[in-house]
Amino acid sequence: MELRQLKYFKAACELQNFSEAARALYISQSTLSQQIKQLEDELEVLLFDRIGKRIAPTEAGLAFLPYANKALQDAEDGKQILRDLKGIKIGNLHVGVTYSMGPVLVSALEPFTKVYPNIRLRITFGTSEELLHLLENNGLDILLSFQPEGICDGFERVPLFQSRLYFIVHESHSLSTLSSITFKRLSETPLILPERGFATRKKIEELCLKHQLTFTVGMEINDVHTILHILKGGYWATVLTQAAVSNEAGLVQIPILCADRLTSQGYLFWPQGTYRKKAAVAFAAFLLEAGRK
Repeated sequence: MELRQLKYFKAACELQNFSEAARALYISQSTLSQQIKQLEDELEVLLFDRIGKRIAPTEAGLAFLPYANKALQDAEDGKQILRDLKGIKIGNLHVGVTYSMGPVLVSALEPFTKVYPNIRLRITFGTSEELLHLLENNGLDILLSFQPEGICDGFERVPLFQSRLYFIVHESHSLSTLSSITFKRLSETPLILPERGFATRKKIEELCLKHQLTFTVGMEINDVHTILHILKGGYWATVLTQAAVSNEAGLVQIPILCADRLTSQGYLFWPQGTYRKKAAVAFAAFLLEAGRK
């Protein structure tokens, strides 16, 4: 059994098509099919049902998949340990970040890259749910996110800071002079909100359900920066965390009158039980410093 066979097996399970898996791996379909067949012969069991052009993992294939994933991750961790023994001089670091946490990430990037100029950073933005899924499947080294309600198992977390939800408008908006806003008035105001999957959106929906209110949502966007840009027109409003709008000129943060807890906790998320790259640990220190400011 070879690691490349496990890699091919994993890709075939994920894509459920030998042709697509071969393209993703930059190999020929005949090579992939041959290696999968050799793996099945060695294990003396069929790993896939062939259904026309499609394939599906058999019961045996599904049972074998987590062990194949672990073997591949253990091998990658071993290689990373050897790279780390040479010091944090070169390497790759894949960081996930939710849109609302962008300002904290930006604050940490410049000082980190000055100290470690040869670490190649890859930054992926997305919703909390999308990025937690990536982290769980070893697609990220570290994640910067608010925590969606009900999601905590399978990850190690380091608290960064708390950020309160505010009613956000541009200074040219008709409600910009309010000292605070009630839930009732908020429900009557045209809003742009982050789409479902964002931790902030989940928090808003929970509050609406609890208080039996329905917000006037005219737009849903999966990019916080676009929401902030549209607010500058002076018509639309939104509800976001204070962290998402820090240093945004012209935007007014208005407290929401509510007895409920309106703060969200920002965390650094680590994949549970895997080796942490030295570069990731070093970058986490810069993020923690940025979160204190």
